[in-house]
Amino acid sequence: MSRLILTGVGELAANTRLAPDTEVVVGDEDVLLRMEAAPINPVDHLFAHDVYAVRPRLPSALGAEGIGRVVRGGPDADPALTGRRVHVLGSCDQGVWADTVVVPARNVVTVPDDVDALQLAMAGINPIAAQVMLTRFADLAPGDWVGQTLGNSAVARCVSTLAKSAGVRTLSVVRSEKAAEQARAAGADLVLLDGPDLADRVAAALGGSELRLVFDGAGGTAPAALVTALEFGGTIVGYASLTGEPPSVPLGPLVFGELAVRGLWVTNWFRHAPRAEVAKAVGEIVDLIARGVLTVPVDSTHPLERHEEAFARDAAPDRAGKVLFTFDNEKA
Repeated sequence: MSRLILTGVGELAANTRLAPDTEVVVGDEDVLLRMEAAPINPVDHLFAHDVYAVRPRLPSALGAEGIGRVVRGGPDADPALTGRRVHVLGSCDQGVWADTVVVPARNVVTVPDDVDALQLAMAGINPIAAQVMLTRFADLAPGDWVGQTLGNSAVARCVSTLAKSAGVRTLSVVRSEKAAEQARAAGADLVLLDGPDLADRVAAALGGSELRLVFDGAGGTAPAALVTALEFGGTIVGYASLTGEPPSVPLGPLVFGELAVRGLWVTNWFRHAPRAEVAKAVGEIVDLIARGVLTVPVDSTHPLERHEEAFARDAAPDRAGKVLFTFDNEKA
């Protein structure tokens, strides 16, 4: 049994080592999992660089979300969880890049046995963030429009897929034609390349309609053109920042349009939403995955001992989906 450990602050590739599992101690409200699959997410890089809301305590276990099976639970954990396949919510309270891991029982949600493990491993952070953004900040109806920057990102692709299933239309801004193809494949109704006169092209593409919401994963001035098409009293939701800056909103639309700027950290939602609401949301995502409606592209899978290869693939310019670690259950 082994796990990946962060030994220093900085790049994952330079500060990660493979270590043997320490003695397993299952707390009263914990469960012991045998892992099946766990993705590499942007939050894992932020965590390693110590620029995330959850701070590493070196040496620190790595891996935010994944899927595994409960081997046993503590005395205060639900005994019905034993033997069940579960998704580990991306709370960063535990590191799941490990053959076995102890997880607070509150951080797992049961999932079916007959659904693809790789897709289930990715069911939490990105799809749930998309779902919460689509349901929390406005009462969207079929035919409504939402706009988003970084339209080919994992979250944005989930937004497009989930919106389409609800009859909500999406306008996605991307930075290359390859990215545009990815956004269209995810179900985006309109895809525009960033560049000169984007605000005019957004207005022309909408044909007189307005955006109800704008989702921003890029930060900086990226959402500015979309904000000009936002309805009076509309909301900009920042969920990440490629630039490292908060979304910059033009003063005119902000003041005269009485716009709201909100942030979303999905971990907060996992921690504070009612347990039944979290389980229901995950169940809805899993159902879409099972029916083939929601699929996150997979670039490659790697065992823990080939983590350097996994990190290199995750950083590759031609990466065509998520990179995941997979585990040999027969070893446990």
